[in-house]
Amino acid sequence: MSRLGARAVRKAFGRNEVLRGVDVDLHAGEVCFLLGVNGAGKSTLLGGLGGEVALDAGVVKLEPDARLVFVPQKPPLAPLLTPSEHLEAMVALRGLGAEARTRYASAAEALGITRFFDAPARTLSGGTQQKVALSLGLSVGADVLLLDEPWTGLDILSARALRRLLQAERDRGAAVLAASHLPETAVALADRAVVLAGGRIVARLDPARMQGFAGDPRAFEAAIVEAMVEGGVQDAADAPAPQG
Repeated sequence: MSRLGARAVRKAFGRNEVLRGVDVDLHAGEVCFLLGVNGAGKSTLLGGLGGEVALDAGVVKLEPDARLVFVPQKPPLAPLLTPSEHLEAMVALRGLGAEARTRYASAAEALGITRFFDAPARTLSGGTQQKVALSLGLSVGADVLLLDEPWTGLDILSARALRRLLQAERDRGAAVLAASHLPETAVALADRAVVLAGGRIVARLDPARMQGFAGDPRAFEAAIVEAMVEGGVQDAADAPAPQG
């Protein structure tokens, strides 16, 4: 089942056309990885799908009544609020129930941040802020979860915990789209993968193809690099880094 679909999505910043007619579908019970070099447009695409970036053209359709969460690469935490206060604000703004607090507590424990619940966000390290933002996003129980480089700044234990948390999201029927540069994580977690280069999707790796890479992240990495080069990786690499 398609939870979110996008057709002919375009976005330009001045003369730099970052997205050039992108089509993508996110399905229930599936983790899809979004791959590409820095500046390929991954962050712009995720922001456009999540409603944070105003697209120039194209259509984005979300399944009726579906809940969507977008966790950007740089956590938008209020510096003076604690993680607990962020949670209460989100519960109130989104009209969430008690189950949100339970989900948050479970994610926070898995990511090892429970001792920081009452510390102002500005006192937390970048990695800890990332874990707080991820825990907040997971607390919603979203139908569509968009994650921009969620493993950035995470230690090895937290990275493993996040992989398990996302597996649980998939198992309960969520559609997950995660931008990442980690071939090992993609091979271990992704059901599908799409490669963005030169503002376009240049490769789509279906479940059968992904299963073929099992236990061989180097082969997966080689296939992704080949797809990016064939798709115009130089154009993508020349795009401004903050947009990808």
